[in-house]
Amino acid sequence: MFGGIGFGAERIGLVALKFPGVAALFLFALLIMIGVSLPRVTFDDDIHRVFLSESPLSEAQRAYEQAQSPPLSIVLIHVASSVPMTAQDMTALRDLSLDMGFVDGVRAVASPFVLRWPPDADAPSGRPLFGTVITDDFSDTLSRFEKLETGLPTFVNQNRSAMLLSVSVDTDQRSVADTVVGISAELDRALPATLSAKITGEDVISAEIVSGLKDDLIALNIWGALIITLAAYLLLRDLRMALLAVVPAILGAAVVLALSVWMGYPTTVLSNVIPILLLVLGVADGVHLTRHLKDNGTVRDAVENVGPACALTALTTAVAFASIALTGNAQLFEFAVLGAVGTMLSFATVMITFVLLGRVVRLTGKPIPRFSLSLAECLAAAGRMRPRMTIIACLALLGSSAWGFSQTKAWFPLYQNLPDSSAMLATNDAISDDFGGVFQMIVETDGNWEQTQRLAERLEILSRSHTVLSEVNFARWLGHPDVRPSQAELEILPQTLVSQLRAGEGTSRIFVSVPEPMRSKNALTQFETLYDTAVDGGADRVIGLPTVMSKEAINLIEKLSLGLVVAALGATFLVALAFRSFRLVPVLFIPNILPLMLTGASLHIWARGELSPTAVLALTIAFGIAIDDTVHFLSRYSAARATGSSTHQAVISAVHSAGEVMVLTTLLLTFGLCVTLFSDFTPIRLFGGMMIVTLWAALLIDLILLPALLTWKGPKHVSG
Repeated sequence: MFGGIGFGAERIGLVALKFPGVAALFLFALLIMIGVSLPRVTFDDDIHRVFLSESPLSEAQRAYEQAQSPPLSIVLIHVASSVPMTAQDMTALRDLSLDMGFVDGVRAVASPFVLRWPPDADAPSGRPLFGTVITDDFSDTLSRFEKLETGLPTFVNQNRSAMLLSVSVDTDQRSVADTVVGISAELDRALPATLSAKITGEDVISAEIVSGLKDDLIALNIWGALIITLAAYLLLRDLRMALLAVVPAILGAAVVLALSVWMGYPTTVLSNVIPILLLVLGVADGVHLTRHLKDNGTVRDAVENVGPACALTALTTAVAFASIALTGNAQLFEFAVLGAVGTMLSFATVMITFVLLGRVVRLTGKPIPRFSLSLAECLAAAGRMRPRMTIIACLALLGSSAWGFSQTKAWFPLYQNLPDSSAMLATNDAISDDFGGVFQMIVETDGNWEQTQRLAERLEILSRSHTVLSEVNFARWLGHPDVRPSQAELEILPQTLVSQLRAGEGTSRIFVSVPEPMRSKNALTQFETLYDTAVDGGADRVIGLPTVMSKEAINLIEKLSLGLVVAALGATFLVALAFRSFRLVPVLFIPNILPLMLTGASLHIWARGELSPTAVLALTIAFGIAIDDTVHFLSRYSAARATGSSTHQAVISAVHSAGEVMVLTTLLLTFGLCVTLFSDFTPIRLFGGMMIVTLWAALLIDLILLPALLTWKGPKHVSG
């Protein structure tokens, strides 16, 4: 095994120091690869991947999607008027719906204009509800159709001020995004000025997220780099020192962006934060290295003395990322791998770049402002003066905050993944108010007709009118509700619809339009009632995006929570192993678990007590980063003890050498992460906010509690 607390990883810097020409050539090649790769960054446009795992529910959802032939995506157009629509409006919308059917990629358009009266002897396929001319009494016509009590949707709301057009897109023929462009062009051309139209749908939501992500990714990284560079200069008051600390980190973050291309991983709302996160971590390493270089004068000394601690902090962060792979979710697995590999690659890039720049950049003797050292000394003195009271108070705080964290509720709102500037949330709410919801709960039953009929009727009782669609509706329309429609009778219907409702000779599907389950507590209660009714009524499978969102979200958060425990234990024992002292476990565990519990409990204050996957991810990664301060403090403490200093003297020495930089790096991390607070995406703001809260809690607790633990009943000696 490599010696030292960095397990020998810091030797990357020593190799670069020994072979600077080769290292420079490597960096030059790396820059070319980054430049070639960045334009090829892709974005995840599959809304399902964020939820799906390896569970039976996810497998059933995948099987349903793979069985669709051709694969169809539903695009919804919500047309609204400030007053009840007129006959002229209806005529224009009928012409528009007909023209929409000729847009490339569109396979079918469901609207009020496809409705027919029940078949009779004169019209075996039923007469169209609306004739060639739509008259002023069209509302009465719709009312008469509704009184048939078939349950079939009329696609017009009760006060006749809104209409829903459901457009089926063949994704084998054309992408949803390109088809929406064609649909939008038709709306611009033919929609009356008195009406407004908004487009939504599951895949349209994905496209909206991707569009926002592209702008957000650029803004986060450019502004993050600028802000952290300016902050480094203002805090260090030395331009050369700031550049030496920041430039390697910027290159390290760029490498991670390129890494996503090399691995073939698309960027998601979550992985969007990895480059800026590793940027601020790289700056933290750069400050530690540069501070030591300024004090001791040689690059080699900085790499040999500070490099091992930087390497260990990279390893703990990589462990935190890797623990997320336990979820079994493909998107989070990619996040975990990209984060873990990216952390180590970024560390290597920072070390090599620091070595090369350190050879040519000559630092001045200008002192660093003392405010950071003064704060570190003040906090550490408070812990040393009353160690027993400090430890008891922290244990009590740990217990109370852990209880508060345990009272948070697992919650995964999809709508928060939309950019704030998107109008789609309002559109989805309008469709929920007028037509039940954008999303489809799919109930599959392999039972007989009586069971299908009973299930449909139970769901109709719980749902709003015209939101449940199944073969039962068509049986009523045909006039024999107690007899399943024959294949010949179904041939008068669009075959794409028939294939959806009848998966096979013995399998029927019931579609229920619902709002996003976690849009609100009421929406979740409504969905759970529908779900339980379907299951209790004998449904063989209940799938669809709302089912996956509500059920898999809880499973996902539970697995992420397990990953948090693994990250905490793994990083703690890794550091204890690095220092060759397992007596350090309580010294490591309490100061680094307490910040997480405090941040988790704080969700009751600023996130309504909702524990989302983003929140658990933030806590997991924050632990891997928060322990960094502990590593640097113990590294300096260990070095002082190795020279014969007493425990108290070693603590004071660690505060002087590491405490000052801990304050500086926390400030820099805060400035770098604060750019996430201006993101257009709620998960990214939540991630950044929780990281900042955790890092400050970790700094305060490390500087107060570590001196108390080490000077009270901590280990008498920590070997380096």
